[in-house]
Amino acid sequence: MSQRDTSAETDDSPAAERRVPKLGDGTVSGALGAVRRGVRSGVPAGVAGFASLLGGVRALQRGDRDNGYLRLGAGGLLVAIALDQRRVAGDRADIDATDVVDTTPDIGDLETGDTEGEHYGGDAASEVVDTGTGIDIEGADSSPDRDGGVDAANVDQTDVAESGIDEERLADASSESAAASESAASEPAHESYERLGAASFDEHSSEIPIPQAAFDRTILSLRSEVFWGIRDADDAVIVSGQFDPIQDGDEIRYVASSEVDGDRLLTVPDPVLNHWDAVAGGGLAVASGTELAVLTTDTLQADDQLRIVPEQWLEDVLESGE
Repeated sequence: MSQRDTSAETDDSPAAERRVPKLGDGTVSGALGAVRRGVRSGVPAGVAGFASLLGGVRALQRGDRDNGYLRLGAGGLLVAIALDQRRVAGDRADIDATDVVDTTPDIGDLETGDTEGEHYGGDAASEVVDTGTGIDIEGADSSPDRDGGVDAANVDQTDVAESGIDEERLADASSESAAASESAASEPAHESYERLGAASFDEHSSEIPIPQAAFDRTILSLRSEVFWGIRDADDAVIVSGQFDPIQDGDEIRYVASSEVDGDRLLTVPDPVLNHWDAVAGGGLAVASGTELAVLTTDTLQADDQLRIVPEQWLEDVLESGE
Protein backbone atom coordinates (compact mmCIF):
# COMPACT_ATOMS: atom_id res chain seq x y z
CA MET A 1 0.00 0.00 0.00
CA SER A 2 2.79 2.34 0.82
CA GLN A 3 4.37 1.43 -2.49
CA ARG A 4 1.28 2.48 -4.43
CA ASP A 5 1.02 5.72 -2.47
CA THR A 6 4.60 6.58 -3.25
CA SER A 7 3.99 5.84 -6.90
CA ALA A 8 0.90 8.00 -6.91
CA GLU A 9 2.75 10.91 -5.34
CA THR A 10 5.52 10.50 -7.88
CA ASP A 11 3.01 10.54 -10.75
CA ASP A 12 1.22 13.58 -9.40
CA SER A 13 4.31 15.70 -8.79
CA PRO A 14 5.16 16.48 -12.45
CA ALA A 15 1.54 17.40 -13.10
CA ALA A 16 1.60 19.79 -10.16
CA GLU A 17 4.80 21.29 -11.38
CA ARG A 18 3.32 21.76 -14.85
CA ARG A 19 0.42 23.69 -13.36
CA VAL A 20 2.70 26.35 -11.81
CA PRO A 21 2.41 29.45 -14.05
CA LYS A 22 5.55 31.22 -15.15
CA LEU A 23 4.61 34.76 -14.26
CA GLY A 24 7.99 36.41 -14.86
CA ASP A 25 8.25 35.73 -18.60
CA GLY A 26 4.62 36.54 -19.25
CA THR A 27 4.80 39.87 -17.35
CA VAL A 28 7.94 41.06 -19.17
CA SER A 29 6.59 39.93 -22.55
CA GLY A 30 3.29 41.67 -21.88
CA ALA A 31 5.03 44.93 -20.90
CA LEU A 32 7.28 44.86 -23.97
CA GLY A 33 4.28 44.06 -26.17
CA ALA A 34 2.34 47.00 -24.72
CA VAL A 35 5.26 49.36 -25.41
CA ARG A 36 5.61 48.08 -28.98
CA ARG A 37 1.89 48.44 -29.61
CA GLY A 38 1.94 51.99 -28.21
CA VAL A 39 4.73 53.00 -30.60
CA ARG A 40 3.20 51.18 -33.58
CA SER A 41 -0.20 52.78 -32.99
CA GLY A 42 1.16 56.12 -34.21
CA VAL A 43 0.26 58.03 -31.03
CA PRO A 44 3.78 59.41 -30.32
CA ALA A 45 4.34 60.44 -33.95
CA GLY A 46 0.86 61.97 -34.18
CA VAL A 47 1.24 64.03 -30.99
CA ALA A 48 4.67 65.27 -32.11
CA GLY A 49 3.23 66.07 -35.54
CA PHE A 50 0.37 68.12 -34.05
CA ALA A 51 2.81 70.05 -31.86
CA SER A 52 5.12 70.75 -34.80
CA LEU A 53 2.22 71.90 -37.02
CA LEU A 54 0.95 74.28 -34.36
CA GLY A 55 4.46 75.62 -33.80
CA GLY A 56 4.87 76.13 -37.55
CA VAL A 57 1.62 78.10 -37.88
CA ARG A 58 2.54 80.28 -34.90
CA ALA A 59 6.02 80.87 -36.34
CA LEU A 60 4.48 82.01 -39.63
CA GLN A 61 2.13 84.32 -37.76
CA ARG A 62 5.15 85.86 -36.03
CA GLY A 63 6.86 86.38 -39.40
CA ASP A 64 9.53 83.70 -38.80
CA ARG A 65 9.09 82.09 -42.21
CA ASP A 66 12.15 79.78 -42.19
CA ASN A 67 11.32 78.24 -38.82
CA GLY A 68 7.61 78.11 -39.75
CA TYR A 69 8.22 76.20 -43.00
CA LEU A 70 10.60 73.81 -41.22
CA ARG A 71 8.09 73.05 -38.46
CA LEU A 72 5.22 72.63 -40.93
CA GLY A 73 7.29 70.25 -43.03
CA ALA A 74 8.35 68.22 -39.99
CA GLY A 75 4.78 68.19 -38.65
CA GLY A 76 3.37 67.00 -41.98
CA LEU A 77 5.99 64.23 -42.11
CA LEU A 78 5.21 63.07 -38.56
CA VAL A 79 1.47 63.09 -39.27
CA ALA A 80 2.04 60.99 -42.39
CA ILE A 81 4.16 58.56 -40.35
CA ALA A 82 1.42 58.35 -37.70
CA LEU A 83 -1.24 57.56 -40.33
CA ASP A 84 0.98 54.89 -41.86
CA GLN A 85 1.67 53.34 -38.45
CA ARG A 86 -2.06 53.20 -37.74
CA ARG A 87 -2.70 51.50 -41.07
CA VAL A 88 0.05 48.96 -40.40
CA ALA A 89 -1.30 48.38 -36.87
CA GLY A 90 -4.76 47.66 -38.31
CA ASP A 91 -3.30 45.16 -40.79
CA ARG A 92 -1.30 43.51 -38.00
CA ALA A 93 -4.41 43.17 -35.85
CA ASP A 94 -6.19 41.32 -38.69
CA ILE A 95 -3.19 39.04 -39.17
CA ASP A 96 -2.94 38.32 -35.43
CA ALA A 97 -6.63 37.42 -35.27
CA THR A 98 -6.21 35.02 -38.22
CA ASP A 99 -3.16 33.44 -36.59
CA VAL A 100 -5.13 32.79 -33.42
CA VAL A 101 -7.80 30.94 -35.37
CA ASP A 102 -5.30 28.98 -37.46
CA THR A 103 -3.14 27.92 -34.50
CA THR A 104 -5.94 26.32 -32.46
CA PRO A 105 -4.61 22.98 -31.16
CA ASP A 106 -5.78 19.85 -32.94
CA ILE A 107 -7.53 17.95 -30.19
CA GLY A 108 -7.18 14.68 -32.09
CA ASP A 109 -3.42 15.07 -32.32
CA LEU A 110 -3.14 16.00 -28.66
CA GLU A 111 -5.14 12.95 -27.59
CA THR A 112 -2.88 10.59 -29.54
CA GLY A 113 0.41 12.50 -29.21
CA ASP A 114 1.89 10.55 -26.31
CA THR A 115 0.68 7.16 -27.59
CA GLU A 116 2.18 7.39 -31.08
CA GLY A 117 3.16 3.98 -32.33
CA GLU A 118 0.93 2.16 -29.77
CA HIS A 119 -2.59 1.00 -30.51
CA TYR A 120 -5.01 0.14 -27.75
CA GLY A 121 -8.41 -1.32 -28.03
CA GLY A 122 -11.24 -2.34 -25.73
CA ASP A 123 -10.17 -2.60 -22.10
CA ALA A 124 -6.61 -1.57 -22.94
CA ALA A 125 -7.84 1.78 -24.26
CA SER A 126 -9.85 2.34 -21.09
CA GLU A 127 -6.79 1.51 -19.06
CA VAL A 128 -4.77 4.11 -20.91
CA VAL A 129 -7.36 6.79 -20.14
CA ASP A 130 -7.74 5.72 -16.51
CA THR A 131 -3.99 5.73 -15.78
CA GLY A 132 -3.57 9.29 -17.05
CA THR A 133 -1.38 8.55 -20.05
CA GLY A 134 -3.69 10.57 -22.33
CA ILE A 135 -3.44 14.30 -22.82
CA ASP A 136 -5.55 16.52 -20.58
CA ILE A 137 -7.79 18.19 -23.20
CA GLU A 138 -9.04 20.82 -20.76
CA GLY A 139 -5.46 21.71 -19.84
CA ALA A 140 -4.50 21.97 -23.51
CA ASP A 141 -7.37 24.35 -24.21
CA SER A 142 -6.19 26.68 -21.44
CA SER A 143 -2.47 26.49 -22.28
CA PRO A 144 -0.49 29.75 -21.81
CA ASP A 145 0.45 29.94 -25.50
CA ARG A 146 -3.14 29.83 -26.71
CA ASP A 147 -4.42 32.25 -24.08
CA GLY A 148 -1.53 34.61 -24.82
CA GLY A 149 -2.33 34.59 -28.54
CA VAL A 150 -6.00 35.42 -27.94
CA ASP A 151 -5.13 38.20 -25.49
CA ALA A 152 -2.60 39.72 -27.91
CA ALA A 153 -5.15 39.73 -30.72
CA ASN A 154 -7.80 41.30 -28.47
CA VAL A 155 -5.38 43.99 -27.24
CA ASP A 156 -4.20 44.80 -30.78
CA GLN A 157 -7.78 45.15 -32.03
CA THR A 158 -8.70 47.30 -29.02
CA ASP A 159 -5.69 49.54 -29.58
CA VAL A 160 -6.67 50.04 -33.22
CA ALA A 161 -10.31 50.77 -32.37
CA GLU A 162 -9.72 53.00 -29.33
CA SER A 163 -6.51 54.87 -30.12
CA GLY A 164 -6.23 58.42 -28.80
CA ILE A 165 -5.64 59.94 -32.26
CA ASP A 166 -8.44 60.04 -34.78
CA GLU A 167 -7.49 59.52 -38.43
CA GLU A 168 -9.91 62.20 -39.59
CA ARG A 169 -8.31 64.76 -37.26
CA LEU A 170 -4.87 63.89 -38.56
CA ALA A 171 -6.09 64.27 -42.14
CA ASP A 172 -7.73 67.60 -41.30
CA ALA A 173 -4.53 68.81 -39.63
CA SER A 174 -2.52 67.87 -42.71
CA SER A 175 -4.97 69.77 -44.94
CA GLU A 176 -4.83 72.83 -42.68
CA SER A 177 -1.03 72.80 -42.61
CA ALA A 178 -0.90 72.51 -46.40
CA ALA A 179 -3.34 75.41 -46.73
CA ALA A 180 -1.29 77.49 -44.29
CA SER A 181 1.89 76.73 -46.24
CA GLU A 182 0.25 77.76 -49.52
CA SER A 183 -1.13 80.94 -47.95
CA ALA A 184 2.25 81.82 -46.47
CA ALA A 185 3.99 81.09 -49.76
CA SER A 186 1.60 83.40 -51.61
CA GLU A 187 2.43 86.29 -49.28
CA PRO A 188 5.43 88.46 -50.22
CA ALA A 189 8.59 87.67 -48.30
CA HIS A 190 9.66 90.28 -45.74
CA GLU A 191 13.35 91.08 -45.51
CA SER A 192 14.96 92.58 -42.45
CA TYR A 193 16.51 95.99 -42.96
CA GLU A 194 20.21 96.59 -42.47
CA ARG A 195 20.91 99.96 -40.90
CA LEU A 196 23.94 101.57 -42.57
CA GLY A 197 23.85 104.63 -40.31
CA ALA A 198 21.95 107.80 -39.37
CA ALA A 199 22.65 111.51 -39.39
CA SER A 200 20.95 114.74 -38.31
CA PHE A 201 19.21 116.83 -40.95
CA ASP A 202 20.28 120.45 -41.41
CA GLU A 203 17.19 122.49 -42.21
CA HIS A 204 19.18 125.51 -43.46
CA SER A 205 21.23 123.63 -46.04
CA SER A 206 18.74 120.73 -46.47
CA GLU A 207 21.71 118.34 -46.28
CA ILE A 208 22.50 115.12 -44.43
CA PRO A 209 25.80 113.20 -44.26
CA ILE A 210 25.49 109.81 -45.96
CA PRO A 211 27.22 106.83 -44.26
CA GLN A 212 30.48 105.68 -45.83
CA ALA A 213 29.01 102.16 -46.22
CA ALA A 214 26.72 103.41 -49.01
CA PHE A 215 29.78 104.43 -51.04
CA ASP A 216 31.77 101.32 -50.13
CA ARG A 217 28.99 99.22 -51.60
CA THR A 218 28.93 101.41 -54.72
CA ILE A 219 25.25 102.27 -54.27
CA LEU A 220 26.16 105.97 -54.33
CA SER A 221 29.23 107.82 -55.63
CA LEU A 222 30.88 111.01 -54.45
CA ARG A 223 30.30 114.15 -56.52
CA SER A 224 27.45 112.57 -58.47
CA GLU A 225 23.71 112.94 -59.00
CA VAL A 226 21.30 111.07 -56.75
CA PHE A 227 17.74 110.23 -57.81
CA TRP A 228 14.78 110.24 -55.40
CA GLY A 229 11.56 108.25 -55.65
CA ILE A 230 8.47 107.52 -53.53
CA ARG A 231 6.96 104.04 -53.29
CA ASP A 232 3.19 104.49 -53.31
CA ALA A 233 2.45 101.21 -51.50
CA ASP A 234 4.02 102.31 -48.19
CA ASP A 235 5.14 105.93 -48.79
CA ALA A 236 8.78 104.84 -48.57
CA VAL A 237 11.44 107.28 -49.81
CA ILE A 238 13.96 105.50 -52.05
CA VAL A 239 17.25 106.92 -53.41
CA SER A 240 19.71 105.60 -55.96
CA GLY A 241 22.82 106.73 -57.76
CA GLN A 242 21.21 105.66 -61.04
CA PHE A 243 18.01 106.79 -62.67
CA ASP A 244 16.82 103.40 -64.00
CA PRO A 245 16.34 101.72 -60.58
CA ILE A 246 14.02 104.58 -59.63
CA GLN A 247 12.15 104.82 -62.92
CA ASP A 248 11.78 101.05 -63.32
CA GLY A 249 11.35 100.24 -59.62
CA ASP A 250 8.29 98.41 -58.36
CA GLU A 251 5.55 101.01 -57.72
CA ILE A 252 8.23 103.70 -57.32
CA ARG A 253 7.43 107.20 -58.56
CA TYR A 254 10.32 109.48 -59.45
CA VAL A 255 10.01 112.89 -57.73
CA ALA A 256 13.37 114.73 -57.85
CA SER A 257 17.14 114.56 -58.01
CA SER A 258 19.96 116.21 -56.05
CA GLU A 259 23.74 115.92 -55.64
CA VAL A 260 26.11 114.39 -53.14
CA ASP A 261 29.36 116.34 -52.73
CA GLY A 262 32.89 115.22 -51.96
CA ASP A 263 32.22 115.30 -48.21
CA ARG A 264 29.35 112.79 -48.48
CA LEU A 265 26.71 115.51 -47.92
CA LEU A 266 23.48 114.79 -49.76
CA THR A 267 20.84 117.47 -50.41
CA VAL A 268 17.26 116.43 -49.61
CA PRO A 269 14.91 117.96 -52.25
CA ASP A 270 11.77 119.87 -51.26
CA PRO A 271 9.30 117.35 -52.83
CA VAL A 272 10.64 114.70 -50.43
CA LEU A 273 10.35 117.00 -47.39
CA ASN A 274 6.79 117.90 -48.43
CA HIS A 275 5.96 114.20 -48.78
CA TRP A 276 7.10 113.48 -45.22
CA ASP A 277 5.00 116.43 -43.98
CA ALA A 278 1.93 114.94 -45.72
CA VAL A 279 2.57 111.47 -44.26
CA ALA A 280 2.81 113.03 -40.78
CA GLY A 281 -0.61 114.58 -41.31
CA GLY A 282 0.55 118.19 -41.54
CA GLY A 283 3.17 120.35 -39.89
CA LEU A 284 6.92 119.99 -40.15
CA ALA A 285 7.86 116.30 -40.07
CA VAL A 286 11.59 116.77 -40.59
CA ALA A 287 13.30 119.78 -39.02
CA SER A 288 16.85 120.64 -38.02
CA GLY A 289 18.24 117.94 -35.76
CA THR A 290 15.84 115.25 -36.96
CA GLU A 291 17.79 112.07 -37.54
CA LEU A 292 17.40 110.40 -40.91
CA ALA A 293 18.36 106.71 -41.00
CA VAL A 294 19.81 105.09 -44.12
CA LEU A 295 18.62 101.50 -44.60
CA THR A 296 19.04 98.75 -47.18
CA THR A 297 18.21 95.10 -47.80
CA ASP A 298 19.64 92.49 -50.14
CA THR A 299 16.86 93.25 -52.63
CA LEU A 300 17.32 97.02 -52.44
CA GLN A 301 21.09 96.71 -52.70
CA ALA A 302 20.76 94.46 -55.74
CA ASP A 303 18.82 97.31 -57.41
CA ASP A 304 21.33 99.96 -56.20
CA GLN A 305 18.70 101.46 -53.91
CA LEU A 306 18.64 102.85 -50.37
CA ARG A 307 15.72 103.81 -48.14
CA ILE A 308 15.83 106.97 -46.01
CA VAL A 309 13.54 107.06 -42.96
CA PRO A 310 12.94 109.86 -40.40
CA GLU A 311 13.59 108.78 -36.81
CA GLN A 312 9.91 108.93 -35.72
CA TRP A 313 8.98 106.08 -38.10
CA LEU A 314 12.20 104.07 -37.87
CA GLU A 315 11.06 101.57 -35.23
CA ASP A 316 7.90 100.61 -37.15
CA VAL A 317 9.83 100.26 -40.41
CA LEU A 318 12.50 98.02 -38.84
CA GLU A 319 9.81 95.85 -37.23
CA SER A 320 7.77 95.35 -40.40
CA GLY A 321 10.74 94.80 -42.74
CA GLU A 322 10.91 95.36 -46.49
